[in-house]
Amino acid sequence: MKNKDHIFKYFLIGLLSAIIGATVVLGCFYLFYLAPAQNKAAKSSSIAAGMTKVVNLTGTSSSQATKAYNKVKNAVVTVENYQKPSTEASDYFSEWFGSQSGGSSSSSSSSTEDQLAAEGTGLIYETDGNYSYIVTNNHVIKGANEIEIIMANGTKVKAKLIGKNATKDIAVLRISSASVTATGTFVNSSKVQAGQQVLAIGSPLGSDYASSLTSGIVSATNRQIDDSPIKLSAIQTDVALNPGNSGGPLINMAGEVIGINSMKISSTEDGSEDVEGMSFSIPSNTVVATIKSIISSASGN
Repeated sequence: MKNKDHIFKYFLIGLLSAIIGATVVLGCFYLFYLAPAQNKAAKSSSIAAGMTKVVNLTGTSSSQATKAYNKVKNAVVTVENYQKPSTEASDYFSEWFGSQSGGSSSSSSSSTEDQLAAEGTGLIYETDGNYSYIVTNNHVIKGANEIEIIMANGTKVKAKLIGKNATKDIAVLRISSASVTATGTFVNSSKVQAGQQVLAIGSPLGSDYASSLTSGIVSATNRQIDDSPIKLSAIQTDVALNPGNSGGPLINMAGEVIGINSMKISSTEDGSEDVEGMSFSIPSNTVVATIKSIISSASGN
């Protein structure tokens, strides 16, 4: 019996050792092989789910910049300046703006008809009954015998000059409201801060590129511009502005107008160096005050 007890005892010990060994082996197998595989599969599934969400979001919603642009674009127009042919430069601000000529300026022409001398941009800011009002730069319409407006949808209409202020580089035009579908909204430009993201809409190089959108940030506020006859405090940005952008709106990411684009520095004063990313806009507070002054003077009040 004693030998049998020993045999049974050894048998139990062996069986228990085998069970423990098998458990250890299985545990190691799960720890080093099964668990990592399961985690990898779960992670891949999670990433795939996340990517699906991103793709769906991108496919169904517009960016903030696109929304801001769509809010204002139909209120932005191309302004065409028609003059008699002349050898004189159509834009005496060429140091700042470069040539904006879209038509002939040769004195050799025998034609006495007005010809396209310059193109710029304007913003429809108000509609009152049968008329809508456009703000643009004074230098865009300087010397014009006739002004025509190309709407965002391509419709062309005649414009009447209501008044201008050369010092602030602002002019106000009036058109029929029949083709107007949107107006821009001015907001307080004193809230503008350096580093703020901004957008510009305009017709760089003329109507062929109408409604072009460029973006950047505010580089500085209250930059003093004193280049006769212009004298004002401007918003400096690194937004790409080109000849033809003059008079277009500078907007924030909510699609609100914070300024009117007016000028840029393209080279140093002596022409020895090219300059990039130095554009200037007339703050909306200055624009609104100047518009009110022009309208008041035009109405005789």
